[in-house]
Amino acid sequence: MPLLRLLLIRAYKRKFDRASGRIRLFHGIYPDFSSASRDIPRGRLEGSDNVASVLRVADERFRICAFDYPIMFWLQQLMPQCTLLFDLGGNVGISYFGYRKYMGYPWGLSWLVSDVPAVAALGTRLAQAEGASNLRFTITLDELPRADILLAAGSLHFIERPFEMLRSVAALPRHILVNKVPLVDLPAAVTLHNMGSAMCPYHLFNRAEFLAEFRALGYETIAEWKTELSAHIPFFNEYSVQAYMGFYFRKAV
Repeated sequence: MPLLRLLLIRAYKRKFDRASGRIRLFHGIYPDFSSASRDIPRGRLEGSDNVASVLRVADERFRICAFDYPIMFWLQQLMPQCTLLFDLGGNVGISYFGYRKYMGYPWGLSWLVSDVPAVAALGTRLAQAEGASNLRFTITLDELPRADILLAAGSLHFIERPFEMLRSVAALPRHILVNKVPLVDLPAAVTLHNMGSAMCPYHLFNRAEFLAEFRALGYETIAEWKTELSAHIPFFNEYSVQAYMGFYFRKAV
């Protein structure tokens, strides 16, 4: 019944627009980031470059989830030969702090997080307070060509043009670890994410296209895994993601 569906969608959107706090909600299917952004209500923060969004996860930097273990496994194999790990969208170092409880970082390793200015500012202060001398922060990709490992743990779908960004870099690391990626077997789309502190557009990547992008960059898939993370998009069940994915890509020789 199209009219009833429309009324229910509107009612859910009103609830979605007002929701805040410790939530993780999704609304709608859009063709691109611009369309999703236009649906953010006036007065709501957008994106993560604000204090509220930074503080939302800062206290979770010591927490480990099941989806972290595949990344930790591969880092244990790769880190002995690594001098620079480039953590794209790594927030205030949540992977660095979480993993170091269980892993010994090699001497000389530099862990560089690239994120938005508000995140980098707080991350720098936390690293100093925690005595994490090998944890650094940047807001650019300038050092990515020197990295041995690129880690993108739940960040690519927040970037409007992630592959265009990667193609713009002069050289990419031999190893890429990607985690918590929402993939669908439908045409790629965008949804709107309410993370409590702010709202943001959010990619739902087509699986075949996602893997093809990495092949085009010269990488082969070494491993992939499912995570316990999911996304329910009310009224668009066909785009709901039952299990986000993780991958280890290695540059083909």
